[in-house]
Amino acid sequence: MDQTVKKRDVNWITVLWYIHLHALGLYGLVLLFLEAKWLTLFFVIFIVFLAGLGLTLGAHRLWAHQSYQASFIVRLFLVLAHTVAGVGSIYDWVLAHRLHHRYYGTDKDPYNHKKGFIYSHLVSNVLTPRPDQEILAKTIDMRDVDSDGLIWIQRRLYWPLFVIVGLLLPINAPAEYWDESIKNSVFILGFARLAITLNLSWLVNSAMHIWGMNPGDKYPADDNTVFILHKSYQMNYHYLLPWDSKSGEFGGYDSGCTTFVLKIWEILGLVSGLKTASSEDVRSVLGKMATSKMTLQQALDEMERLAELETKKAKLRYHHG
Repeated sequence: MDQTVKKRDVNWITVLWYIHLHALGLYGLVLLFLEAKWLTLFFVIFIVFLAGLGLTLGAHRLWAHQSYQASFIVRLFLVLAHTVAGVGSIYDWVLAHRLHHRYYGTDKDPYNHKKGFIYSHLVSNVLTPRPDQEILAKTIDMRDVDSDGLIWIQRRLYWPLFVIVGLLLPINAPAEYWDESIKNSVFILGFARLAITLNLSWLVNSAMHIWGMNPGDKYPADDNTVFILHKSYQMNYHYLLPWDSKSGEFGGYDSGCTTFVLKIWEILGLVSGLKTASSEDVRSVLGKMATSKMTLQQALDEMERLAELETKKAKLRYHHG
């Protein structure tokens, strides 16, 4: 532990906001199941799914890890979807997530998993930044994100965009188009929906505790079939090869709704260059490690280089096919 750096303090204003958001959101869920119309329920599911795509396929896989390339229309859609989630700008989200991967498992990790699920999911999000936050941020290469004009616009106009796209439009729709009550619209599409998307965002950084396994744990895990808690080493894999586009945020690999959407977009030609690690590449790199002095980090870098080479070859085959 770095003893020269002071501990992060609790931001009590943030704590009070989250307490009120979750309390009012819980009341909104009660209204959703007891009073709201069926169309409102379906609309909430749609909005949460939309925000989830902005968080997972957008902020996480596209911008934080550059695991694929997207057309302008997809990037615009994902920027708006992420704005609906109401978790701050994509730039800030990506910077925090890259810090999380860069300093994973250390005190410099904003969501240090070694301190447990409650810390990584909740406590870390109500603490003030580290005193050396600006110094740490300079160690993260954000030039790729800086060069994206859509991210630049969202970052500078975030609050007006969030008020319009993330609050007014979702809250107004039920009352305007199917005569839902104003009270239900505000508490369900406002507080309850924001509480859900906020926790989805937090889960991207704390999911290891729910779906991940510790080194040496039994595989398959004894609780492998308990509802959605499909524990595996996939989460460990993600922290080794974060650029693999098939890595799901919540325990799956090459499966799940978000990955399915990504595959559909690829078929439609809206995205390209989906990076992944093939079995041949793994064998090749393991062979080099066994016969040379290649370090683990060099091996991981080689895996990414091979993945990028495969995506380029695939694009060439597609264009000449």
